[in-house]
Formats: sequence, structure tokens, C-alpha cells
Amino acid sequence: MKNAPMRFCGYTFHHNPATLKIEGAGNIRELTSPCCEPQSAHLGSKLRRITGEGELYGTDCIAQFERLQKLLDDEKEGLLSLPKMPAMHAYLKELKMTAQPKEDVLGYRFVFIEAQPAAKDNIPREYYDAIVVGESLWDISYITGVPIETLVRLNPQIRYIDCLEEGERVRLC
Repeated sequence: MKNAPMRFCGYTFHHNPATLKIEGAGNIRELTSPCCEPQSAHLGSKLRRITGEGELYGTDCIAQFERLQKLLDDEKEGLLSLPKMPAMHAYLKELKMTAQPKEDVLGYRFVFIEAQPAAKDNIPREYYDAIVVGESLWDISYITGVPIETLVRLNPQIRYIDCLEEGERVRLC
């Protein structure tokens, strides 16, 4: 089975990064006092940090890097879809060219920071209309909170769950 491509804010990586690292941690506060036993409190989870590196290929590899650079400069939150992982909202925090471009190859390194999860509205909707080219059922599952298995079962007409067509209608319930 082929991995779905990594995507962010409408940009699709033609080749998935060679390395991908996702770091997360619990936010545990330890309290100590000279007169009492130590205590701890779980304050939720810290936001995840996604790092990786890879290469951009093709005669347009510089243009591909410039599109990523524009996303960094825009400083906008966007939906980040990773191979074999649930999508998440994130910010592109860092982007670096790792070497001088060779003929049709450019090395890069990136850092994404997970965005603070927004409260989901509990308004049931029957349909979701895909508005972004390349949006996937995984993305819609994340946005709506409907499990991916449910979306696949309710939408047998969708042949490719990793890449919907613009305006394609997805049944949610």
C-alpha cells in the first residue's frame, strides 16, 4: 500500500520526507515541599512538534521550496496531513535549505508545531463538501470528529480516500 502524500495548507509534498519525527509529552507538574510528601498534577498534554527532512525533486524544485517558504512567511495555521497519521492543525515554524541545490534536487528540513486544538462544534451535519483539492477522508474525520471507519462505510462511492476531488460530497451520518 502506498503512503498518502504529506500535505499542509493546500501544498502537497511530491515525495514524502525521508525522515519524520513527532515529539509529544505530558505536562506534569511535580510539587515538593519540605513538610509534605511530593505530589504531581497532570496539566494536559504539550503540543506536538513535528520535524523532518527530505529532498524536493524536479526542474521546479526551487519553486517548490519557494511555495513552502511562502507558507512559512504567511504564519497561518493549517491542516497538516502526515502519512499514516491522523491530520492535525499546525503551524510551519521553520524551513531550511540544507544544501546548495544540485541539478533538479534540493535538500530541506522543516519544523511544524501543533496548533492549540479548537473546540469542535457539536452541531450534527449530514454532509461535508470538500472544498480543498487533495483533501482526504482523514482530514474530514479530523475536522468533523467522525471516525474514519464510519466515513468509509457511509461513502462507498469514494474510490480514493486519500485524495478527494474539489466539491465532492461526503456523507457524515
